[in-house]
Amino acid sequence: METSDPGPADGEERMVELRPRTRSNPEGAEDRRSSNGSLNSTPPPQPAVGSRVEGEGEASSTDSPPNSTTTITTTVPTPIAASASATASVPSPASGAKDRPKTTLQPQIPPAAELRAPRVNCPEKVIICLDLSEEMSLQKLESFNGSKTNALNISQKMIEMFVRTKHKIDKRHEFALVVVNDDALWLSGFTSDPRELCSCLYDLETNVCESFNLEDLLNVILQKIELPLMDNVQTIPPPFVVRTLLIYSRHAGQLQFNPSDAVNKMLRSPYFFFDVIYLHNGTDEQGEDSSWRDIYASFSSLDSKGMCYRFEASLCGPAIDLYNCMARLLCHPLQRPFQSHASYSLLEGDEAQEIEATV
Repeated sequence: METSDPGPADGEERMVELRPRTRSNPEGAEDRRSSNGSLNSTPPPQPAVGSRVEGEGEASSTDSPPNSTTTITTTVPTPIAASASATASVPSPASGAKDRPKTTLQPQIPPAAELRAPRVNCPEKVIICLDLSEEMSLQKLESFNGSKTNALNISQKMIEMFVRTKHKIDKRHEFALVVVNDDALWLSGFTSDPRELCSCLYDLETNVCESFNLEDLLNVILQKIELPLMDNVQTIPPPFVVRTLLIYSRHAGQLQFNPSDAVNKMLRSPYFFFDVIYLHNGTDEQGEDSSWRDIYASFSSLDSKGMCYRFEASLCGPAIDLYNCMARLLCHPLQRPFQSHASYSLLEGDEAQEIEATV
């Protein structure tokens, strides 16, 4: 026996369920298509969508108290839209917006020191300064196979690894080599070819040096470079930055440093960095002799911005310590964190640095 679907009786108007205006249906387009003259009667109530009345995201145009259901009519769509637009900036008590969680933008507290230049991967001009004092020839370092080797041999190898790795990261990087005896000598000019720099790296010999004049080294560097001048340091990336990397191993005497105004200006530039690897014989020193700590601490006077890196390693320890120091200097000076914030541990149980922080 066939049964027909229930439907409206003859002469009875079908009630059209209307959708509230939402962001996806702002003007009730689908409802207007179905509207006709028979919609003057009140349609069945619709549940509120997300506890909001029609005109989601807008202020309601009714003054009635909030209800759990909302009655929607299509007789005056235009005045409602106009009223909602006119009162969009005034919160309505009829709206259920008070039940929604409010999103508050909290101002970020800047760190104690901010990097002035943008953190961009611009080309670097790296000046590698290698100390050739007699301490570099002492056979104290323990190599990978357990034999003894000297710091000059290890330094030459790690410089080559550093230059070739930086070249693979960005072929625009340029490198120069300066050797330091009693005076500083600019040995190889800026080049982006690692082979050119390495060709004069392995023909070096150590000497007995009486003193080290840091100001003389900085003057030599100042004569060979020209730092960028940008109109807006904080927003415009520089075309390049200059970084000096000093590998130093002398233990006697304090640093001679009385910089001129031009050198001070260079050190304060946001595009100049002075990194240091200090090789000392601290593990051999017994008792009260700690002069190497004073020398190591004196390099901090070169860093007025707090963005330069300093590392120390013992000439009597494993050679891998030197390689680790050099590897930590591979990062771009504009993109690396403050050294006190840097952490090189992959696991929580590893030994942390003096100040534990994860980058």
